[in-house]
Amino acid sequence: MKADIELVSIGSELLSGRTLNSHAQTLGAALTLVGLRLSRDTTIPDEIEIIQSAVREAFERTDIVVVSGGLGPTSDDITREALAGLFGCRIVMSTEGLAALHKRWAERGRAVNPAAERQALILEGAETLVNSAGAAPGERFHPETGKVLFIVPGPPNEFAAVLADHIIPWLVQQFPGAIPLEVRILTTEGIGESDIVTRLEAASFQASEISIGFYPGGGKVEIRLTAPREQLSALETAEEILREMLCDHLRI
Repeated sequence: MKADIELVSIGSELLSGRTLNSHAQTLGAALTLVGLRLSRDTTIPDEIEIIQSAVREAFERTDIVVVSGGLGPTSDDITREALAGLFGCRIVMSTEGLAALHKRWAERGRAVNPAAERQALILEGAETLVNSAGAAPGERFHPETGKVLFIVPGPPNEFAAVLADHIIPWLVQQFPGAIPLEVRILTTEGIGESDIVTRLEAASFQASEISIGFYPGGGKVEIRLTAPREQLSALETAEEILREMLCDHLRI
C-alpha cells in the first residue's frame, strides 16, 4: 500500500469563498508528524458526477483517499449518494453511529428527528468511526483490495476529531516503518525572505539532511525546519546556526 495520501474536499461553499477550507492544513500537519505525506488536495463542489470523477482519479494515483464534507442532513449533502453510486454499494444505517448520535443529543436535552438521523447513514460494508465532536460519523471503506477510503465530516472540529481518534492511529498501525518528522520553527520580523536567503548563502549555510521552508506573511517570516527523528542532531545543529545568524530579527 502506497503511503501517499490524497484529500478530496467537498463543498460548494469552499469554492465560493464563504467557508475557509482548513482540512489540508490539519491533515498535512498530522501526517507529517507520523512520517506520512499528503500528496494532493482537490476541492470540488457538491455535484455527484464531479465527486465521483475526483475520487476515481485519486484512486488511480494512490491507495488511500480521504473525502471530507457533505455528510449533513440537508438536500445538498450528497457525498454518500455519490460514493455509493461510484462503488456500487448500498447506503445503510450505522447502529453504532445512530446510538452515538442519540446519546450526544440526549446529553444536550434534544430529541433526535428523522432528518438528524440521516447523518448516521454509511456505505454498506464501511466501518463506523464515531465522531466525538459531532453528529455524523466518519467511515473507513475498502472499495477494493489494497484501497482505503476515509469519509469524514466537513466541520473543522469534527474533521480534526475523527482524524485524531481514528485515522491517524490506523495509519500508524499500517505503516510501522514510517519515520516521524521532527519540526523546529523560527519566526523572524523586520527582515524579508530574500534578505534571509542572502544571509544564508553568504554564510554558505547547508543542511542537506533536513528540509527548510520559508513562509512569509504579515511582516514576519516563518522558517520551518523538518527532518526524520534519526537526523535529530543535524536538525538541532541547523536550528542553532540559524538562531545565531538571525538573532537580531528573531521573534521571541
